[in-house]
Amino acid sequence: MIPACRTSLSDIFAVGDCALHESGFAQGAEIRLESVQNAADMAGVVVKTLMGETASYDAVPWFWSNQYDLKLQTVGLASGYDETVVRGHPSEGGFSVIYLRDGQVIALDCVNAVRDYVQGRALVASQIGISRDLLADVSIPLKSHAIMQGG
Repeated sequence: MIPACRTSLSDIFAVGDCALHESGFAQGAEIRLESVQNAADMAGVVVKTLMGETASYDAVPWFWSNQYDLKLQTVGLASGYDETVVRGHPSEGGFSVIYLRDGQVIALDCVNAVRDYVQGRALVASQIGISRDLLADVSIPLKSHAIMQGG
């Protein structure tokens, strides 16, 4: 797959979970991302390309699912992480696991922690480096880290 969701045949495009694409969020590896939003984002890139605009697919991967009383939300791809930070306490009903690679935020898995999910998206998009202690401190909103880092 080459940029703009084109296949090796320049007039053929591929979108959705069947589309193998290179992802900056997977360290440049080629992946297939099974997500409705992924398919919609890719389709938007194809439309722009067909309309003559320069476009490439580089959306932050995300996913959510409701499982009974749990709201599971993921942003980024945790592949290749080298450390994790747990933010909050699972016993209190809501928490997040923040994945880091070389000190930079690359993904979050959030369980009943919608605010962390929404605010953590900016940290994943910019792959900001933040100390473990600051990330774990639930009294500091994640959006503050993005603001402090200029994100």
